[in-house]
Amino acid sequence: MTRPARGLAALVAALALLLAACTGSDDEPERQAGPSAALRLAPHCPPPPQPPRKPTLDQVNRLGASVDLPGWQAGDIGASGRLSDGRLVWLFGDTTRTKLEPPIVANSMLVSSGRCIAQLVNAKKGPVIPDVSPNVVRWPMSVAVARHAHHDVIVVLCSRIDRGHTGSFGFTFLGTSAAVFTVQPGQAPQLDKVIDVTPDSRDEEQVNWGAAVSLRQPWYYVYGTRLTGQKYDFGRELYVARLAASDPGNRKKWQFWDGSQWQARVGQARAVLPSEGGVSQTLSVDSVGDRFVAVSKRNGDISDFVYKWTAPHAWGPWTPVEELKAPGGFDTGNLKYAPLAHPEIQLASGKLLVSISRNTTDLQRLFKNPEIGRPEFVQLPR
Repeated sequence: MTRPARGLAALVAALALLLAACTGSDDEPERQAGPSAALRLAPHCPPPPQPPRKPTLDQVNRLGASVDLPGWQAGDIGASGRLSDGRLVWLFGDTTRTKLEPPIVANSMLVSSGRCIAQLVNAKKGPVIPDVSPNVVRWPMSVAVARHAHHDVIVVLCSRIDRGHTGSFGFTFLGTSAAVFTVQPGQAPQLDKVIDVTPDSRDEEQVNWGAAVSLRQPWYYVYGTRLTGQKYDFGRELYVARLAASDPGNRKKWQFWDGSQWQARVGQARAVLPSEGGVSQTLSVDSVGDRFVAVSKRNGDISDFVYKWTAPHAWGPWTPVEELKAPGGFDTGNLKYAPLAHPEIQLASGKLLVSISRNTTDLQRLFKNPEIGRPEFVQLPR
């Protein structure tokens, strides 16, 4: 097996098992919720308007700026998905809180219903996806929402991160985890299970699988990003696998792009984008109309421009377009990184909604003014 394909079989196998829960028979017994059944949403939000309203970009930014929850003042990433009842679910990485201890937790979930935004909270008021240990946490990367007959299943793919003092910027990617939530219409998501789907490895050149997930029937597409380790090579290679949405547990249908075709040999997986001009660690890839649309910083998060790639197929060929300036900020301490598209939110302008994570290298400044760590929303041609 080649280095790029390492861990791919385990990830796809885990996704197959997780997503199979959404495609099984209604006669299957419901899984019993564990201790996470105590998860609740606060405050209570009414059902969202139907059909969903089409906000302006200014309205989205004003709504984001108005969030004032005891357990959520700021957070990065903000991968999203729409539930079958019309609500939106948002998964954030490091989350700043001003009224709770500790002041930062590794992840959080917001659920929005129209203009009302609630936070998912547990009895311990900690991260909704538990830490592995005091130094190893789970950062959300991407979200897939699958609909069952009477409930939804939310699969959150997370990077398992050692927050020690090694690796890039003091963080070491160890592997990928999947957190599975079930949610009844109008109710709070409940954490069903967390599975570490690739083993711990400190290989800085391993593929970060789960960096993006996309659904276009009849396939789920799972993307991974990889640093090459070459000097001054800050962009990441992009890889893709697919599994049948109707039968994700069928191993005979798993396929990997080898550079020219889909085939069943894991060891033949090849990059669909090179590292030169490549993507960030986390990105979004979505099926929009008859195209696949990827949104990321080009040449990694330290770069200064948001790009949009479009392609007729999940593997490409990709056409990059420079969209807007978003300075990486590693020289100023004002960071802009990890742009992600949110095509499930229809803007009044008809354009594509994109969030850009913001932060600062000055932790005390963030605590005093957490608003500087909230995502900024922009719009791109759809």
